[in-house]
Amino acid sequence: MKKEVYPINKEYFIKLKKFAKKIIILCKDEKLNPIIYGSFMLFYYIKDEKLKVNDIDFYIKEKDFLKLIDIFKKNKIKYIHSPEWHTLQVFNGNLKVEFDSINYWYKGPKDFINIKLEGVGVKALSLNALKSIYKRASEKSKDNPEGNRKKYEALMKQ
Repeated sequence: MKKEVYPINKEYFIKLKKFAKKIIILCKDEKLNPIIYGSFMLFYYIKDEKLKVNDIDFYIKEKDFLKLIDIFKKNKIKYIHSPEWHTLQVFNGNLKVEFDSINYWYKGPKDFINIKLEGVGVKALSLNALKSIYKRASEKSKDNPEGNRKKYEALMKQ
């Protein structure tokens, strides 16, 4: 039997996955198909227990933001929509799930896999697609180019 691996913030990560599962189910009920990426997928691929996963990021079509907002209103889920940044953040206490516009933000290969998050199927970026994101971020990001370069290098070892 395989031992499950957790990031450094294990307890938070467990709660975050449960919250994300709830959000994925709400999306699927409305025929929306978010695509998971970011630090969650980085951890999924590299299994580094020193990594910290603070939120779960999804790509979704920007035209679906209004449907998501309706879902969150109907279910009394706190959210912040930023049209300027093409994002929609969803909160449950200190837990955060973020939806980013795939149309606006994603410039990589349309290469996806299917994974299970808490037993629920969801699309995710493939290893190569995630590598392309962190490579690009390490070259163009003004926020954290060094951190993104380290993430890209960790993915290159996979």
